[in-house]
Amino acid sequence: MKELKRYIGRGLDLRIDLKEWQDIGELPEFRDNPFLPIRSIPPEIKQFIDISDVSPNGVRIKAKNYVGILPLSEEIILTVNPKAPIEDFLYILYKAQGRSVSVKELKEIVHAGRRYARDYPNIFHFLIYVLLVELEKIRSFGLLKTSKFTVQNRVVKGKLLVKDTINSWLKGKTSTIIFGSFELSKDNPVNRAIKFTLRLLLSLYSQFLEEEIRDNFFEKYKWFESIPLGQGTEFVNDIEKIITHSSLPSSRSYYYDILNLCIFFITHSTLEYTSSKKVKVKSFVVDMNKVFEEYIYNILKENLKYPYKVKRYQKQPLFDNTLKYKIEPDYLILKNDKIKLIIDTKYKSGPITNDFYQILVYADRCNTTESMLIYPSWVGKTYIESFVFKNKKVKLLYYNMLNIEESERILISSIVGENAL
Repeated sequence: MKELKRYIGRGLDLRIDLKEWQDIGELPEFRDNPFLPIRSIPPEIKQFIDISDVSPNGVRIKAKNYVGILPLSEEIILTVNPKAPIEDFLYILYKAQGRSVSVKELKEIVHAGRRYARDYPNIFHFLIYVLLVELEKIRSFGLLKTSKFTVQNRVVKGKLLVKDTINSWLKGKTSTIIFGSFELSKDNPVNRAIKFTLRLLLSLYSQFLEEEIRDNFFEKYKWFESIPLGQGTEFVNDIEKIITHSSLPSSRSYYYDILNLCIFFITHSTLEYTSSKKVKVKSFVVDMNKVFEEYIYNILKENLKYPYKVKRYQKQPLFDNTLKYKIEPDYLILKNDKIKLIIDTKYKSGPITNDFYQILVYADRCNTTESMLIYPSWVGKTYIESFVFKNKKVKLLYYNMLNIEESERILISSIVGENAL
C-alpha cells in the first residue's frame, strides 16, 4: 500500500475539460483570455491537440479526435470527452474491439453509475464511479477463485508425486516426499487485471477524487492485496479471451462488466510499467478515428448477409510503376465476390475537397463506379447526400452519433437496399 500512497496529494492547479473539436475559448472561464499560461506543449502531447494561436499570454488550444487525459504541464491537465452520449461511446468502443455488447446493456451500466455519481466533471470520472459500483458486486457475491495445483514437501496432502520425489532423492534429499494437490486460489488473471486497474486509477486520479471515494478505492484495493501483480500487463490477452468466449462460471458473470471497464482503462493508457512497485502514467488516449473505423467494419461484418460481405482492402500501388504512393480505402463491399462499393470512414467534423479526390482515385483504381464516405454527425439524424463526378457516384453518409441503433440500420440499408432488410 505504501507505493500507492506516494501518488496521493499531487495537487494540480488547473484541470480543463473539453469535448472533441472544442476550442478552449468556448469555455466560459476562458472567453476573455483563451490562452493557457504555458510557453509550449510537450512533444508527446502535440499530436493529440491543435495549437490554434500563440501570444505573449501563452497558447490557445483546440481538441481533436482524441478522447483522453493529456497532461499539458506539471500544473495543467486536459481531459477531452467524447461528443457522443456515454453509453453510445462505450458501445462504439466495445464494438470496435470486437466485443458482443448491446446499447441496452450499457445503458443499464450507465444508469447504475448515474445513481452513484450524479455530478461528474468528465467521462473518465464517471467511468471510475461506474467501476466502483460494479466492484460492489464482488463484496456481495465474492472473489473469483480458480483451481491451482500446488506442490508441498512437508505436508502429507493430496497426490504423491513419484517422479518429483525420486528426482529429489537422487539429489540427496532422501527424507523428502513430495505431494501435490489442487486448491482454490484468488491468484488468477481476472483478479490481477482488477488489482492492476485499481492501482493505475489511483495513481492517475487520486488527486481529483473526493476523500470518501478515494477511501473507497483503497478499501477495494485491499481485497486484492495478497494477489501478486507480476511484471507487466501480460494478463490482458487472457482477459480478452475470457470476455470473448464468456468462459467464467455463470455464478461469476458479474465479473464481465468489471473486466470490460478494466480493459478499457488499461489498453488506452500510455503507460510505463517497470516493476510491481512503480507505475508512471504519461497520458490516456483513445484515437476515435481508429475506433470509428473498426466499429463500422465490425457492424458491416455482423450485418451484411450473402451475397454481400465486407473485406479489408489490401494496399496496392497507386501507379503501376512505383510503390511510393499507395491507395488504402478502409474497406470494400463485395456482392457475389465482385466489388460493388468502396467505403472510407472520416472521423472529423465534415468533408473537405481532398476527401472527394481521394475516394474518386480509389474508385478508379478499383474499377468501380460507387463509393461512400462516412462522417460522424450530431445533428440528431442520419442522412445521405449523393454526388456524381464523371459517371462515378459518391455518397456522403452522415452517421448520427446520438442514435447509434438507427444509424446502423440506415448504413446497412444504404448498401443492400430497404427491401433486403
